Amino acid sequence: MKIYAARVCAIPDRFCGRLVSLLDRTRREKVAALKQKHERLRSIFAGLLLRHAFLAQGYSEQLWQCIEIAQGSHGKPYLSNCTDFCYSLSHSGEWVLCAVDDREIGADIQEVGALRLAVAKRFYSEQEYDRLLQYASEPERQTLDLYRIWAAKESCVKLTGRGIGAGIDRYVTDSAYTQIRDTEEDRLYCIRLYEEIPGYVTGVCSALECFPEHIIITDLMNNMFNMGGEGTC
Repeated sequence: MKIYAARVCAIPDRFCGRLVSLLDRTRREKVAALKQKHERLRSIFAGLLLRHAFLAQGYSEQLWQCIEIAQGSHGKPYLSNCTDFCYSLSHSGEWVLCAVDDREIGADIQEVGALRLAVAKRFYSEQEYDRLLQYASEPERQTLDLYRIWAAKESCVKLTGRGIGAGIDRYVTDSAYTQIRDTEEDRLYCIRLYEEIPGYVTGVCSALECFPEHIIITDLMNNMFNMGGEGTC
């Protein structure tokens, strides 16, 4: 398992066409359909990070050019012609994330923002909500734990491919954030949280406890073009 992250940068106009051409066909179509510039930029970086992760795992550029992305029964994307490469993409704020493995994986990155106890009351289990209330006198810890729980739940949702529409309250974290249970199927998954990127929480979920120690921070622009600071990261 590897976890890659990249900060989204402004792209000089002369590089945009070249960068989009490096994306898989499905991603190129998605980028073309997006109207907001910042959404297009974030989608481009997500696609570039997937490509970077694919090549970093030892696959060839020739194989990447033939990649076809399909959707599973619950809409989870996968590479139809390279099924031993499993991945999960996420983005939040200024960062995109890509976790890869040879088995199903789920990953989520969350920018830590305001304390939203109403959201926790609605979507968290009773024990998770009570856990947050224990830190009422420590607002920073309470806020951080709220986003820890959400990132863990989202990572499990992405692993299963069911999406939050199937009910995010069915996934319940333990207090140490090492396991999460699907209460409807009575199935236990392993999770790990990372807080290496200041102001963000990353959650990764797998059937096995085989997580790397660190996220690999990748400067996509300098890696590909040696831009020397031209991007505004």
